[in-house]
Amino acid sequence: MQAAVSSECTVLFADITNSTSLYESQGDEVAFALIKRCLDVMCDSAGDSGGRVVKTTGDGIMVVFSSADAAADAAIAIHHALRMQNLPQSLGLGIHIGFQYGPVVESENDVFGDTVNIAARLSELSAPGKALTSRGTAIHLSEAWQPLLRAGHSVTLKGMQRPIEVVELLCEAQEEVTAVGDTALTDAPGQRQLHLYLNGRTLAFGVDTRRISIGRDPACDLVINSPRASRKHADIERRADKFVLVDRSSNGTYVTIEGESEFLLRYEEVILRGHGWLTAGQPRTLEGEAIEFVCV
Repeated sequence: MQAAVSSECTVLFADITNSTSLYESQGDEVAFALIKRCLDVMCDSAGDSGGRVVKTTGDGIMVVFSSADAAADAAIAIHHALRMQNLPQSLGLGIHIGFQYGPVVESENDVFGDTVNIAARLSELSAPGKALTSRGTAIHLSEAWQPLLRAGHSVTLKGMQRPIEVVELLCEAQEEVTAVGDTALTDAPGQRQLHLYLNGRTLAFGVDTRRISIGRDPACDLVINSPRASRKHADIERRADKFVLVDRSSNGTYVTIEGESEFLLRYEEVILRGHGWLTAGQPRTLEGEAIEFVCV
């Protein structure tokens, strides 16, 4: 057995969005071919940027790079390469990326450690067409990359105890990001992202999404099974650069924003921010389903 070796590197995860529903809508053979095509493009782009593909999953890749700059270059290259495939927008395919620089343990051609876990969580948090990293990784990026960084918020990633500050790497075509100029690591209105987590499912506001419905009704975008929930319990609406929770229920929605006291919302609305939880009709301290949200 190969001895474990400690080193520092940048770990990148890139995952395909909507791959599960693709099998349902397109059939196994077509979906498999499309996903393989995307994975091949992702691996080639990562390799061209100096990365070593550690492993592929059913719908994603894990890559290591010697520097943060190389990982950032790969993130942009991967998104660009997928756009060049000219896949029909109706397929809903996209790639969400997360990368993190730090110490790892290498063994049997695989890598392990907190750096790997953070990179994976950042990928889960990222939206299609986006790439997220941390403030700690951003300081390892060279000066040329700084104008392409936008600061986010401090969040506690799923399964982790300490919060980290999330930073977005702008991955749009170069002509679209030139106007960013000297706004490195600053917030930009209208570009916020919201991610919801419930029972192992992740739901993110897409660029064109205006509203997500929550309730017991199977037609809702996010279905909750709590007996305290209404069929049409609440909506989350995008209004400019804000996400607004609108309660429409008889029992109300309990809202917890991390670091603040829980409060009850009934036939009212509130702007969601940072990281927190939503529960239908009862406090989060009681046993029941809790929707976790992260605004970045």
